[in-house]
Amino acid sequence: MYELEKSNLQRCSKYVIHILRPSYVKGFMTTYLQPEVAERILSEESKSVTAAAQVFLDQVCLLDELGWYQALLDALEAEDYKGLCEALKGWDFQTLESTKEHRVLLDRIEPRFTKLIKPRDLLLHLGDCLRKRECEEILAIENLKGQIAAAERLTDCLKRSDKQNWFKLLKSALFSCELTEALQLLEPDTEEEERGGGEKSRGGEKKMREYQRELAEPVFQGKNTVICAPTGCGKTVVALAICEQHLKVKGKGAKVVFMATKVDVFNQQYKLFQEHFQEKDPDIRIDGLCGNQGDQLSMKVVMENNDIIVLTPQILVNAMARGEVPSLSCFSLLILDECHNTTGKHPYNIIMTSYLDAKLSTEQNGQHLPQIVGLTASVGIGSFKNQSEAENNICQLCASLDSRIISTIHTNTDELQSYVHTPDKEFFLVQKRHIDPFIRIIHDIMAKIEGLAKTVYNIESLSSIENRDYGSQKYEQWIVDVQKKCRVLQLKDQEEESRVCRALYNYTEHLRKYNDALIINEDARTKDALEYLSSFIQQVKNAGHDKTERQLTAYFDVKISTKKSQRSGPGCTAGFVQRGQKENPKLDMLQYILEEQYRQNDETKSVLFVRTRALADALKSWMEESDSLKFLKPGVLIGRGRKSSQLTGSGMTLNSKKGVLDSFKSFDNQSKILIATSVADEGIDIPQCNLVLMYEYVGNVVKMVQVRGRGRAQGSKCILVSDKKDRIDKEKHNMEKEKIVERAIRNLQDTPTEMLRKVFQRGDKVCRDMVKMVPERPRTEGSYQLLCSKCKKHSCYTDDIRVLQDSHHIVLDPTLFSRARTEPHPKPKGFMGLVKTRKLFCHCGLDWGIVASYLTIQNLPVLKIESFVVKNCVTEQQRYYRKWRDVTFSMKTFELTDIADSWNPCESLSLRLSSLSPLSLSSLSQSPPFSPPLCRSLFMCVCVCVCVVVSLLWNKLFDMLFYKINSLQLILPD
Repeated sequence: MYELEKSNLQRCSKYVIHILRPSYVKGFMTTYLQPEVAERILSEESKSVTAAAQVFLDQVCLLDELGWYQALLDALEAEDYKGLCEALKGWDFQTLESTKEHRVLLDRIEPRFTKLIKPRDLLLHLGDCLRKRECEEILAIENLKGQIAAAERLTDCLKRSDKQNWFKLLKSALFSCELTEALQLLEPDTEEEERGGGEKSRGGEKKMREYQRELAEPVFQGKNTVICAPTGCGKTVVALAICEQHLKVKGKGAKVVFMATKVDVFNQQYKLFQEHFQEKDPDIRIDGLCGNQGDQLSMKVVMENNDIIVLTPQILVNAMARGEVPSLSCFSLLILDECHNTTGKHPYNIIMTSYLDAKLSTEQNGQHLPQIVGLTASVGIGSFKNQSEAENNICQLCASLDSRIISTIHTNTDELQSYVHTPDKEFFLVQKRHIDPFIRIIHDIMAKIEGLAKTVYNIESLSSIENRDYGSQKYEQWIVDVQKKCRVLQLKDQEEESRVCRALYNYTEHLRKYNDALIINEDARTKDALEYLSSFIQQVKNAGHDKTERQLTAYFDVKISTKKSQRSGPGCTAGFVQRGQKENPKLDMLQYILEEQYRQNDETKSVLFVRTRALADALKSWMEESDSLKFLKPGVLIGRGRKSSQLTGSGMTLNSKKGVLDSFKSFDNQSKILIATSVADEGIDIPQCNLVLMYEYVGNVVKMVQVRGRGRAQGSKCILVSDKKDRIDKEKHNMEKEKIVERAIRNLQDTPTEMLRKVFQRGDKVCRDMVKMVPERPRTEGSYQLLCSKCKKHSCYTDDIRVLQDSHHIVLDPTLFSRARTEPHPKPKGFMGLVKTRKLFCHCGLDWGIVASYLTIQNLPVLKIESFVVKNCVTEQQRYYRKWRDVTFSMKTFELTDIADSWNPCESLSLRLSSLSPLSLSSLSQSPPFSPPLCRSLFMCVCVCVCVVVSLLWNKLFDMLFYKINSLQLILPD
C-alpha cells in the first residue's frame, strides 16, 4: 500500500528536504512516528535542518498506516507549505524548480548578504513569503543574538521558501528599505551576471538589455561593424546574441569564429559560450582551441564538426599557414574581441590582411567572405594630437576590419549608466625618495663594474647612448645595445675574442640586475631590492660561476655584508636607511590610501596595477609584513612569459591564475586586493572591484580606458600614485584625448561620407602587392658556424641543422652534447609533435634551447637562434639573428632517414666522454661533484661496457658447451 507515493517521495526527495523544516509538522510526527524517532529528528534539526528532513522522509517512507499520506498533505497545508503541498499532490515540481537558481544565488552570496541587511525592517515587507512563525523566530533571534544571527536565519528561511514569488518580494523589500548594496548582489550586475553583463535567465542563458540590442542592431542587418562600448557593459552578451541570430538566419551554412587575444580571456569566454548555448540550444556544437591545442588538433576537423569555434587568433593564423584553412570564406562570421589590436604584426591584422586581399582581388568571382564584427572599449589607437588625426586612426582601424559602421550607445544611455559605473579619477603626486646609503652603495658597485669592463674592452665604443643615469630605462637600453654589439665583436685571436665577449656579457648582466634593483628600490623597499640582488647572486653561485663571476659575487658580498653589519637604528633596513628618514614616501601614501578606503568600507575590493613582476612580488611582501595591511591577504596576478624576475619565478600557470582570481572574487574575503601587471588590464572580468590603484602605471588612451574599467562596482575610484609630475600630466592628457576620440566617433557617425572619403584599403593593398613583387632574397648555400653569443665557443655547423615542420631547428651532430650540459625541463610537455624533456645550456650557462623527443626518436637538440652568433666559415663575418625566419642561409628539411643514417644517442654519450681531456677532467675535479647529466652519462657507459663483457663471456661459454656436446656425440657409440 502507498508504494507509488513512497516511490515518488524518494524520487523527489531533493525538493522536500531543502524546503521542509520537520519541527513545523511536529503534530504529524507525534501521531505517526515513534516518540524516540520524532525526538531524534528534532535533535538532528538543531544541527542541520536538511539532514533532519532527510531522516524524517526516510521514516515516513516506512509507514504502512492507512491515511498517512493524506495526513502529511494536510499537515503541510496547515503550516502554509502550499507550494510543496501542490507539488506533491500533482507530482509536478516545475514551479519549485524555477526558483532553484535564486536559491543557489542567495546561498552563494550569503556570507556578504547577511552583513548588509536589516531583518527587522525587511520582515515588514516579506509577510507574503514567510510564515508567521518564521517572522516571530527571526525577531526573537535578533533580540537574543543580534542582527547578523537574525539575518542568517532570515536568509535560511528564504532559501527554504516554497513560494514562487519569494525572490521578487525580497528584491522589492530591499528596494523599499533602501538596502542598495544588498540589492546589487541580487541584481544582474552581481558577479555571475556581470561576468557576462546581461540579464541572466534560466541556467547559463543570457538575455539582452536594450542598450545591448542597440549595439547589435547593425550586425543583425548583416553589416560589418565595430562595436565600441564601455568595459563591464556586457559586450560578450552582445556577441552571444549575434551568434544566435546568425545561426538562425544562415542555417546549415553558418560557421562562426569568436577570437580572444589572451588565453585567460579565452577560457572565460569559452565557458560563457558553452553555458549560454547549453541552455539555449544544446544541439549547437561548440569547441575551443588555444595555446598548443592547435598543434595537436586538426583545425579542419574542428571546423567540420562544430558550429561555433572559440579560439585565440594565432591558432587561426597557424591553421591558414598550414593550409588547414584554405580561405576565410570557410567561415560565415568572425568576431574579434578587443579588436583595437588589429594593427602591425598582431594576429588579428594578419587575419584581416588575408581577408582584404581576398576581397580586393576576387570581387569578380563572387567569393563569399565572412561578416566581420569587432568588439572594443576604445578605438583611440595610435598617436594623435587633434580630432582630425584621431579620425584618421579610427578610419584606418575600420578599414583594417572592413567596417564602415561604429556602433555605440545613443538611445539607451540612461539604462547603460544604471548598470555601468565609471570610477572617479584621483591623482596623488608624492615627493621623490631621498638619496639613501643603499643607492650610493649600488652606484659605487656599478661604477666599479663599469671600470672592470673597460679594462677588458672599451665598452664606450660599443654604444652611442649617452646621459644614461643609473636606475633608469635609458641605462637598460644602453646595456641591451652593448650586449647586441658584443655578440658580433670580432678580434684576431679567437680565444681572446671568446674571453672578452664572455667577460663583457657577465659584466653587463650584473649591471642590468643592479639597475633593476635601483628601480625596485625607487618604488618599493630597500629590503625588496636587496632580496632581488641576493637571489640573483645566489643563482650565479649555484650555476658554477667562472672567474669573472666569482670576482663580481665576491665584491657584492663584501660591499653588502659590510653595510648590513652597520645597523643605524631600530626599524631601519640593515643599515641602509638613515635614522629618522621615512623609507619610501610612495609606500607611505599607498598605505594611507588603503587604510582610509578600508576604514570607510571594509568590503572594498582593490586591484593594484604595477609595471613589473618584481614590483608585484615586492608589494605583496610589504603588505603581508605590514601590521595594518596584512588583513588584505594580497594575491598576485602576472603573465606566463619566460622573462621573469628573480622574485616571481617563471610566471603563473593558468591554474594558479584561476586560483588567485577565485580567491579575490569570493564573498568570504579570502583576498581583498589583487596586485597585477598588464595581464589584468584587458578582458578579465573582476565585477566586485571598487578601487583601482595605478602605481606608476600609465599607458595610452586604450590602456587607460581598460584599466579604469576594472572598477565595476558603484562608487568606484581610480587612483594614480606617482612621484613624477610628467606621468600624472600624461594620464590627464589621456583623459582629454579620450574626449577627442568620442567627438571623432560622433563626427564619423554623423557624416558617413567623411569616412568614405578616407580610402585606406586599396592603398594598403597596393603597398602589400609592391612588397610581394620585390623578389625574396634567396638564402645562400654554404657553411656557417653557430657560436655561443655569450662565450663565443663553437656549438655546431649549419650543415648539421635540419628544419622540422618549418619551425623546429634540430642539430644532428651528436658531439653537440660534449659542448653543452642538460638539466631536466621544469615543465616537460608536448608541442607541435615534439615533447620537451630537458633544457640545453652552454658550459658558460647560456640557455641554448631544449632537448626533445619526436615520434620514437630521443635526445634531439632543438636550438633557439637568439642564443647564437652565426659566423660565415669563408668570410668569417659574424651576424646575430633574433628569429630563425630572419637568417640568410639555407638549411635542409628534417627527414627520418637522416636519423637512421647518423643519429646514435649511445655514440653521442661516448663521444662526450672521449672529448673530456685531462685538463677538463682536472677542472671538473676542482668544481662541485659531477652534474646529474654527466653522472648519468658515466653510468650508462659503464652499463654498456658491462653488457658487452657479459655478452662476450656468454658467447665464449656457449661455444665451449657446443664443442663439448659435439665431442660427446663423436665418442658415444651409434
